[in-house]
Amino acid sequence: MSAPDGAQQVDRAANRRPRGVEAPLSARTDGESPIEVEGLTISYGDNEVVHGVTFDAPAHEVFTLIGPSGCGKTTILRSLNQLADLVGARVQGVIKLDGVDTRASGYDVNDLRRRMGMVFQQPNPFPMSIFENVSYALREQASRRPRRSSLEQPVQEALEQAGLWDEVKDDLDRSALGLSGGQQQRLCIARTLAAKPEVLLMDEPCSALDPRSTAVIEELLLQLKKRLTMVIVTHNMQQARRIGDRVAFMLNGDLVEQGSAELMFTQPERQETRDYITGVFG
Repeated sequence: MSAPDGAQQVDRAANRRPRGVEAPLSARTDGESPIEVEGLTISYGDNEVVHGVTFDAPAHEVFTLIGPSGCGKTTILRSLNQLADLVGARVQGVIKLDGVDTRASGYDVNDLRRRMGMVFQQPNPFPMSIFENVSYALREQASRRPRRSSLEQPVQEALEQAGLWDEVKDDLDRSALGLSGGQQQRLCIARTLAAKPEVLLMDEPCSALDPRSTAVIEELLLQLKKRLTMVIVTHNMQQARRIGDRVAFMLNGDLVEQGSAELMFTQPERQETRDYITGVFG
């Protein structure tokens, strides 16, 4: 991923202590943030695409990454659970989950990806039934092959959490590929929730959906944050403002500014942020 041309390069020194990092966060229950990122630098070969980024994602909040295409948002998101490593990224810096450095030697990457579930831009249901899609994670975690009867309750709970149960409960053996786009995305959310993650990572989860399905997903996310911490990448400024508790603006691999959604969209400190959210570029 290369940085876009024509955008003004920002002062990287401003990222050493991003705006709002030390401010108290009302949603924290224990004074800590589940995700803490410090000095995150990501490269592909000799191309450094993320430059020393620092932020934290507070408990039970939606932390939203915004910025133009190619600025490093998705690369950062995928570095949190080490998916970026699978495509050749060289990741440096500290990424902590509940105070533990997840990049330290010996950390269980499979457990990390269970605890930090990922929902992708395009719905990606497996070519199997609705029931089997949701129970997939449960079967993977089981020490022996569970009976269907033992999976019915957790499958129902995951579908309820994703707001899909009432729509599919009478046809769970139907192919997931026959669902609408919005239903497929909620199914993918249910499949992720079935693994009982602590953090939900979402890469443009509504970009392929119609406005009605987008509204359903957004309402779902507002409900889910009562139980989860969420980090979301979006190009949709209205969406970031509707659902985001905190917003971080990325440009050319730098974290330019971060703070509460209200302040970021009404009183941004940096001109680059103001230009982006008002549509001057991006």
